Amino acid sequence: MQQFATPSEIASQLAGRHFVDAEFMYRPRPTNLRERIVFDTTLRSRLGALGQRDAVIFICDSQATIDSLLSFEAEYPHLLMLAIITNPLPFKGKSGSTPFDLKWEAPEIWKQVQTTDRWARIDVALEIGSLVNQDGYLLMPAHDAVWENGLLKKLEDFSHLYAKNRLPAAVSPYTYYQHSAVAGADIPEDIIHLMNTALSRDTWFRWKIQRDQVQAFWGKMSMTPFGMCGAIRVHAEQTLWEDDLDIDRIIRELGYGARCMWVDNPVIYRQAPPIFDREGVRKVIERTLHYSLHIPDERVGGSSLNVPLDWLGRLREIIRPRFRHYNPEAEKMIAECAVEIGKRLESFGASWVDWGAYRYVVRVRDPVVEVWKRK
Repeated sequence: MQQFATPSEIASQLAGRHFVDAEFMYRPRPTNLRERIVFDTTLRSRLGALGQRDAVIFICDSQATIDSLLSFEAEYPHLLMLAIITNPLPFKGKSGSTPFDLKWEAPEIWKQVQTTDRWARIDVALEIGSLVNQDGYLLMPAHDAVWENGLLKKLEDFSHLYAKNRLPAAVSPYTYYQHSAVAGADIPEDIIHLMNTALSRDTWFRWKIQRDQVQAFWGKMSMTPFGMCGAIRVHAEQTLWEDDLDIDRIIRELGYGARCMWVDNPVIYRQAPPIFDREGVRKVIERTLHYSLHIPDERVGGSSLNVPLDWLGRLREIIRPRFRHYNPEAEKMIAECAVEIGKRLESFGASWVDWGAYRYVVRVRDPVVEVWKRK
């Protein structure tokens, strides 16, 4: 695997490449058996979908992470694999007193950084894409994205269908199957159903996507023409937590196309996160509720997760036995997480959530996120 120090060095290797898959690696390949099976299965699905005209860039946190991925190069000898290390930069100026104000345990061990680690890697990916002066796409998938059965070709056709301002549209797939089985990983079926139920309570969401009434660019998987990357990078507000929502806004404001493709069939596209128990589902719900705290709404943290079912949702409870079975537990879990967040907001005016090596602090109706890391 070729390793480089700068985005320009990476870009110089990409002449003639059509799909460039930017894989954001925030830690080494898992050592836990079940986590590794999920990680390997999802990554192999993406690498296997790429051809000789494509490339993958591992944008990693450390040399140890790059070294842990070297075995994949032998599995896919036809595929150009490149690597680069990047992490969030230290905070400019004097850090705030947030760890002390919010009464964290051992507040002195925390240091503030400028952006989320995801924004740091998106920035590198966009810079690389901006330096590739040819037709083609930058792909930015999450670890749990599973590509199957010609997904990339379907997305590219969809992208050209909604071309705008002399460029194909930036596109993303969206699926009900935000959790799914992985052979050998022994993920309990009830955990899969519980998570999918919790994240699909807005029965109208598919209709909204098909009519382009909601966000179209999603962090779980995106396909962006190289020609958009530079403009997106220039206009990006990298202090925001919801990077995909901001990129969606930028694309539309610049007059380019952004569309989401609903994918019914899990054989084409699905997600498979390393979530094996109810605590894992709870963490996903907690993180999702934090995303919506900045929304200027009469209900703090108003989200499709905790909005009561409308008439169509209640009808769904009647006619869909699986939804009827899992929705009460999903609602209870969502309500418990909302109460915990509410107590923090009442006590401190802020809430926080740990994700990977970082802690994210959010405040009501403030889109800017503070990012902290243990020293």
